[in-house]
Amino acid sequence: MYITGTKCFKSYQVLCHFEKRALRHTMEKAVKPILYGDEASPPVRFAMMTASLANIDIEFKKIDLFKGENRTEFYKKINPFQKVPSLSVNGQNICDSHAIALYFCRKSNNQDLYPDDIILRAKIDEWLYFDAGILFPIDSAIFSDLFAGKWPANEVLINKWYSALDHCELLLAKQKWLTGDKIRLCDICCGTTISSLEILVPLLDRHERLKDWMKELKNLPCFEINTQGLKRLQGFVDAMKPVIHK
Repeated sequence: MYITGTKCFKSYQVLCHFEKRALRHTMEKAVKPILYGDEASPPVRFAMMTASLANIDIEFKKIDLFKGENRTEFYKKINPFQKVPSLSVNGQNICDSHAIALYFCRKSNNQDLYPDDIILRAKIDEWLYFDAGILFPIDSAIFSDLFAGKWPANEVLINKWYSALDHCELLLAKQKWLTGDKIRLCDICCGTTISSLEILVPLLDRHERLKDWMKELKNLPCFEINTQGLKRLQGFVDAMKPVIHK
């Protein structure tokens, strides 16, 4: 009788174990983050590539910028600024690509992209702010002018862009990646922005180290996300050829 009871108890434990696993699996599926965006956007690609490198399972929902879907009432409720990307986690919305990428890094068991070392984190942050405050605003302004039919690009913006690239070149002459000998979150971030504007404003001969850095980025499996997004962006640039060549 004692043996039968032990077997029953063990069977009960096994059942509880599988029930708990099933419940946990159901809950994980229910809280799967939803990333809203358009792959033509560098910040969207940055968020997607970070999720890939951090092994974060996300659901991607297309918000077609070129159809104005970011200005719909549906999307305004997610992101009042009507920009992409946005990340929805259990009803909570994160509306900045840098914040989204940092969320993925903190959620991941793989800390290579954003290590615990506070000095290294500060250096990574410095480059994230460099992208947010310098690189992407120039990228956005030049592309916005193009799609508004204003071309050639503003010379002041072009000079600012090349000055920013010169800063990157100077640092990369001393090390392989932006913060040292390993790829970090900031390399992904700045790489998506630079590769986008490269469609319109190519790197110069004096940016040899920057070109090498871009080649290293292209070797990453997740860079296919960026490649596909660039193809989509290139398609819309090609549609503006009458403006570019007038």
